[in-house]
Amino acid sequence: MGHERLNDIIYMLSEGRFYNRRQVTNLPYNCRFMAISFAPMPQDVERYRRMRALNMDLNHRMIETIPPEAYEQIGDAIGIRHKGILVFDSPDMTSVLMDCCLYDWYEDGKNLVQRYSETHAAKPGTDESYLLSAAIQAKYRVLIVQSTVEGAGVQCHDALNNEDLFVMDVALSRSLPDGAALATRTISLGEYSMTSGAGLPIHSRKAVSNALGALEGGSALPFQDPDSIALLIVRSCLAAGAADHVAYEAPEAKSSKSRRAERWRKFIR
Repeated sequence: MGHERLNDIIYMLSEGRFYNRRQVTNLPYNCRFMAISFAPMPQDVERYRRMRALNMDLNHRMIETIPPEAYEQIGDAIGIRHKGILVFDSPDMTSVLMDCCLYDWYEDGKNLVQRYSETHAAKPGTDESYLLSAAIQAKYRVLIVQSTVEGAGVQCHDALNNEDLFVMDVALSRSLPDGAALATRTISLGEYSMTSGAGLPIHSRKAVSNALGALEGGSALPFQDPDSIALLIVRSCLAAGAADHVAYEAPEAKSSKSRRAERWRKFIR
């Protein structure tokens, strides 16, 4: 994967070929201009809302297990740690950092989500058990919006993994136009997926080409999964200005001013 898929993404960006929509009528839940693999029903959205709330609670608990060195090393890897201080260009960048710490910081071949699932086993058959198992299989993706289902989610093509999927996300269904590109991680919930946390918009070929250059010129970091290029994409997106347009389910007011979050100082040696 890697080089070939990134080259494909750069080509599609330069050619304006990020989507190919067709009109489909008589579909449930306000589907318009869709070529979909999944048509969400109201009960699907309700299940998604329940799983989203559980995922937020689970993330808060897993964040407590992030060691100081993970913040430091991930901060360096995505380019937001300067002179020992984590610098956030927007309040929402903390969500990006934590998502990378949980999923992209490895020790002895396991990331923090895997370790949490082993040390905090959920009761079999519960939503939490299902969600933990799904989170372990989460994928980082470059999503191209093909069409939207207002009030439910977006039908996407994953240009990085060459897959089609429906991403259930009410906020994104009301904010992302057809053809928009978004770098994010997704968790499969069966017929549809949801994002693990914050997503970064890709507005130009610069972010992807920068990631390709880093991939060709470097090697995996000691704490990184050698098969993953998530941190390269995140770093390139942030360098291209994506921090001002972070996208996730419960958006808050964005700040255009850089800030240094005092809460992170305790993690600096």
